[in-house]
Amino acid sequence: MEIKRNQKYFTSKGINVILIVGLVICLLGIILLFQLNTRPFGIVILLVGSAVAVYGSGSKSGEADIDNQIHSIVKDIPEQAQIKHEVYERHFLKIINPILLKGFDYSCKDLLCKKGPDHKFRTQAYNAAQLYFTREKLYIYGKHLSLIDDAEGANYEISDVIPYENIDKAEVEATSVKVNGREIKVFYFVLRLKDGKDALRITVEYGADVDKACDDINHVTEKMTAFAIERAADKAAKRAYLREQDAKKAAEANA
Repeated sequence: MEIKRNQKYFTSKGINVILIVGLVICLLGIILLFQLNTRPFGIVILLVGSAVAVYGSGSKSGEADIDNQIHSIVKDIPEQAQIKHEVYERHFLKIINPILLKGFDYSCKDLLCKKGPDHKFRTQAYNAAQLYFTREKLYIYGKHLSLIDDAEGANYEISDVIPYENIDKAEVEATSVKVNGREIKVFYFVLRLKDGKDALRITVEYGADVDKACDDINHVTEKMTAFAIERAADKAAKRAYLREQDAKKAAEANA
């Protein structure tokens, strides 16, 4: 992460003064180029202005810089999830695709939030979680990233393995956060357990794909839980049968 440049992105106010100064100097240099007696001096001024403008434009991160830094980390999470849990494509259920959830985090104590020219709100933290589904369990692996702090406490892993029978439901929870005097709507993906706890609760970039993810997870949970109960009943029946046979053999031996 480009910590210092990112900090400037979130904390700088108004226009980029250094960039504006550089552009003004460049304009002056261009004007001087049109006069024969000042052309050499104009070239020098233009070079100085260009240097100042380049410095000003590179002194802080832009929206593309922020997004690229996030992408460079998030793109590796699916593979890291497989390595972490030692679960691979051959183990995946066919009835549901792996799910990647991600979004800017709005739960930071001292929240910094900025709206870019693309009308997208960005905060100083981001989270992403990969979900894999096998025959018996749901595997979760993800990361919480800080864009302005490289401390270990601000950057950490999210990891869990959950049997389907322990899952209650997956749902989207909408709330709002007040930032700079305005209300911003925030959406959380929540995976609730039957004991009342949340196995996963992260902000997401909300869309139809998130709703579909919840529907798919709930469908798989219901189906695989029923399958687990049926499998447990079969095992119990087999154990009971074996005990009954052992009892008969013991009775015959004592007769």
